[in-house]
Amino acid sequence: LARDDRFESIVLFKNNGPNAGTSLRHPHSQIVAMPVTPRTVRDRLEIASAHFDEKGSCLYCDMIAAEKQEGERVIQESDNFVVFTPFASRVPFETWVLPKKHSSNFETIPVELCRELAGVMQAILQKLHRTLNNPDFNYAIFSAPCKEHGLEYFHWNLKIFPRVTSQAGFEVGSGMMINTVVPEAAAKYLREGEKK
Repeated sequence: LARDDRFESIVLFKNNGPNAGTSLRHPHSQIVAMPVTPRTVRDRLEIASAHFDEKGSCLYCDMIAAEKQEGERVIQESDNFVVFTPFASRVPFETWVLPKKHSSNFETIPVELCRELAGVMQAILQKLHRTLNNPDFNYAIFSAPCKEHGLEYFHWNLKIFPRVTSQAGFEVGSGMMINTVVPEAAAKYLREGEKK
């Protein structure tokens, strides 16, 4: 799809459970190719580009280094991926999965890393299932637009959004999210929850 000139952007996602918008009863993921790049994707690219212009480095690579150094929000790590709850999580237990090696386009991931990513995803989704009592969730893969390859300033990533709370009037009215779980506490709970 990324090589098809008709498409500008591709969204890969999974809805799991009715509160996450599931329309089919069986587990499935979806892929949607679009002739446009959504504004939210452009916004992410602009923020990453501004960081690169100011610091001379990839925002996501810097985030990985900071999270690994601090360690409090890291849930798990494999040879090629790091999983953490971001500092400014929008929802309780929001979880990010990033490749350690810089890459802007998900479609360029080597097969051996697909296998490792599958294992990482299985482990983190099992942690969420066990510790949060099988919550509904969404996840999405954020990649550079189809015609923009090898971007120095953007890093593909996967974000998981457990649906353990719902938006209320403030969130709907302001566009700002209220997260009732501190990301450091969420990471600790996910790391240690299975030990109980």
